[in-house]
Amino acid sequence: MRVVDKPEALRLLETWKRGLRDASCLPCALLREAEPNAHVIAAHEHGVVLLNQFAQRRGHLMVVSRRHVEHAHELGWNAYSELQHLAYDAALALQRVLTPARVFSAVLGSSAALATSYPHLHIHVCPVFETDERARPARVFSWSEGVVVYEEHEARALAQSLREAFSSNALP
Repeated sequence: MRVVDKPEALRLLETWKRGLRDASCLPCALLREAEPNAHVIAAHEHGVVLLNQFAQRRGHLMVVSRRHVEHAHELGWNAYSELQHLAYDAALALQRVLTPARVFSAVLGSSAALATSYPHLHIHVCPVFETDERARPARVFSWSEGVVVYEEHEARALAQSLREAFSSNALP
């Protein structure tokens, strides 16, 4: 695992996106490519939990809505609450495997496609190991502290550990 600065992460992201069949909506592309995939931690009817491949911290997960929606109200309560349940179980798995000081979660999806975000609704579940200024949410949910990039074997091993921890709290 290495941490790269934002300019290098943007270059790596662009290279990675060129390998996708259709990257017009990156979360939709991730879902198309996700199953079966070593980066999938859990999946349910309305969402998929993925190991973030351009992470703010080691173990950073994303819960992605299977439906392309830009606003929570487009989902309806049942689908939205299921995504939140997946995020809760993801936080528990992170706590068991990585024992961070905190686990932050945030429902995101920018109003327009940006280099580091997308209009597709998703939930970030991010372990935070620091207890100083670097643990402020504005810094955790940005690329200001660098971006974690995994070697494939590291991602597979971490994802497997998280899947095992997640399965003990899976949705019925």
